[in-house]
Amino acid sequence: MSGRSDRLSNGRSYMENNPFSPTVKTQESVAPPRRSSRIEFVTPVFLSGRDAGGQPFRELTQTSLVNLHGCRLRTSYRVIVGMLVTLECPRAGTLGKAVCVKVWDPTEGVAGQEIAVQLIKPQNLWGVPNPPADWEAVAKNLVQGRTAQIEHPSRGVASPPPAAAPAMPLRVTAPAVPSVDQRLLDLERRSQQLVESTLDILRTQAEDLTRSSLEEFRAQVEVLLKDAEGRLREGFQQSYDESAAALVALRADLTEQMGSRGAQLIRSAEEALRTRVREIFSAQARGASAKTSEPAPRK
Repeated sequence: MSGRSDRLSNGRSYMENNPFSPTVKTQESVAPPRRSSRIEFVTPVFLSGRDAGGQPFRELTQTSLVNLHGCRLRTSYRVIVGMLVTLECPRAGTLGKAVCVKVWDPTEGVAGQEIAVQLIKPQNLWGVPNPPADWEAVAKNLVQGRTAQIEHPSRGVASPPPAAAPAMPLRVTAPAVPSVDQRLLDLERRSQQLVESTLDILRTQAEDLTRSSLEEFRAQVEVLLKDAEGRLREGFQQSYDESAAALVALRADLTEQMGSRGAQLIRSAEEALRTRVREIFSAQARGASAKTSEPAPRK
C-alpha cells in the first residue's frame, strides 16, 4: 500500500505541476493549487537543444502562453515529449532548462508545430512586468518548501493509525468576481504587453533585415568594383595595344622616310662627285692640248 501511495502521490504531483494539464476535478479542488495561472504573453525566446534526430539546433521563436511553470511556443524542428530543451529570453536576460510535455499536431498551411514545455525550475523566465498575484505566492511557497514530500514510516515498523478527525462540513467559497474596471485595467495591461512584445519582435526582424540588406548591398558593390576594375584593365590593355601599334607604324614610316632621304642624298652626292670628276678631267685635257700646241724652243 505504501508503494502504491507513493506512485499515486508522484503521479498527482506531476499532473499538478504540468502547466498545460487538464483542470483538476471538483472533489480534488480542496487541495492547495500547485500550478500558476496562464496569461497571453508574446516575447522572443531562443529555443535550443537536440531534435528527434539527435541533431543540435537553435532558433529564435516566440511564446504565446506563459505561466510560472512553462510556456507554449512554436518551433520549426521536430521535438517530442520528454526531450530536454533550453530557453533563453533576451529581453529579460534569463535562461532555464525545460522538458517538452505536449506536442500539437501541425496546422495545415502553417510552418512548424506548437509545443508546451515545463520549466525544471519554476520562475518568471519571460520577464512579465506585472505578473498575476498567484505567481508571487507560488514562488514563495516553492522557496519555503511548501511542496515537501510526505514522510513515510520505515519498512518493518508499524505506524500508529492517525486519530480520526471530526467530520466537518465542506464549505466552498465562491471566487471573487473582478469588477469591470479591474477587467479593463487587466485588458489594458495585457494589450500593452502584447504591443511591447510585438515591437521587440519587429525590432529584431528589422535589425536582421537591415543586416541582410547591408550584406547584399556590400556584395553588389564588390561585384561592381570588380567589373569596373576589369573594364579598366581591358581599357588599359586596349590603349596599350593601340599605342604599341601606332609606335610600330610610326617607326616604319620614319624608317621609310629616312631610307628615301638617304637614297636621295646618296644620288645627289654621286651626281655632284661625277660632275666634279668631269670638270677635273676636262681641265686636265685642256692643259694637255695647250702644251701640245706650243712651238718647240730653238737651240
